[in-house]
Amino acid sequence: MSQDRPRRIVLIDTRFQLRLAGAFLLLQVVLTGVFAFGLYLFMDSELKAGLASAHAAYRSLDQMLLPLVLVLAGFSLAVSTALVTAFVVILSHRIAGPLHRFRLVMEDLAERRVAAHARIRPDDQLGVLSQATGRALATLGADLAAAQASLGRAQAALEVGDGPATTQALRDLEGILSPWRVD
Repeated sequence: MSQDRPRRIVLIDTRFQLRLAGAFLLLQVVLTGVFAFGLYLFMDSELKAGLASAHAAYRSLDQMLLPLVLVLAGFSLAVSTALVTAFVVILSHRIAGPLHRFRLVMEDLAERRVAAHARIRPDDQLGVLSQATGRALATLGADLAAAQASLGRAQAALEVGDGPATTQALRDLEGILSPWRVD
C-alpha cells in the first residue's frame, strides 16, 4: 500500500461518483428543458409579431420552430453532459480519493496492521480528517511498539528469573495500555 505510486483509477467509488454525476445531469436536463421551452415561447411570439406585420406567408410556427429548438437543446444537452460528467469525476476525486485511502487504512487496521501514514494529496478535501488519522496512527503505532518492547523485556526478565525486572516491565506495559479505553 505505497502512496508513492500514482493511482490510475478513473472511478474510485463508482456508485458515489456516478450518483453525483447523475444528479448533475438530471439538473442539466431540467435546465435544458426550461431553456428550450423559454426559447420556443420567445421565438414564437417574436416571429408571429414580425411575420404578421410583414404580411408574409409562412408555415405553422410549430413546424418551423420545434425542430430548431430541439436541435439546439439536444446539442446543448450533449455538450453539457460531457462537460458535467468530466467535471463531476474530477471534482469527486478530491472526495472519493481520500475516502478510498482511509478505507484502506481501516482495512489494514482490521487486519492488525498499522499503516505508516494516511496522507492524501495536498489539494484533496478532507485534509483535517487525514491529519487526525495520521495522529491516531502515530499514537497507535508508538504505543504498540512500546508495548511490544515491554513485553519482550518482561519475557527476558522472566526467563532469567529477575522478578523485579519482570514486575517493572509489566508496569511499563500497564502504563502504555491503561490510557486506552474500549467503548
